[in-house]
Amino acid sequence: MGLRGPQPKPRKLRELEGNPGKRSLNPREPEPRGHAVRPEFVTGAAAEEWDRCIASMPPGFFTEADVAVLAIYCLTWVTYRNALAQIAREGMTAKGAAGQNVAHPMLQVAAKQAEVVLKTADRLGMSPAARTRLDVGEKEVADPFAGLIGPSASYHSLSS
Repeated sequence: MGLRGPQPKPRKLRELEGNPGKRSLNPREPEPRGHAVRPEFVTGAAAEEWDRCIASMPPGFFTEADVAVLAIYCLTWVTYRNALAQIAREGMTAKGAAGQNVAHPMLQVAAKQAEVVLKTADRLGMSPAARTRLDVGEKEVADPFAGLIGPSASYHSLSS
């Protein structure tokens, strides 16, 4: 029997959310390293989706540890899109074995792929609901005058 309750969130994700439950964070939790590099088998439209996802999130958001889930998301997204395109071409019904109209088989494929896309997107922080739980902090605005006087000089240190 598996563990009960919701899947625990990684410490980094809980920190980004602001740790609303104020539970202690695991200081020994391993932190993923490296950049997410697209696997060779993610090609064509899936590679385009990969690039779009990487570009749409903050730099360094996805790591090597996210490659498998991101690849599944991209490949499943393409299968979902192709199933919808086939339904659009052929209609919502198809001929059954006895010649009767039945629901197009791609409807079931599209529904299953949509389920996987939504789950993987949520795991990767890519759904609107998942993003509402994240806080990436304030954006740093580049100071156009930084470094003119010195690397760490401030007004107070100059006037004393």
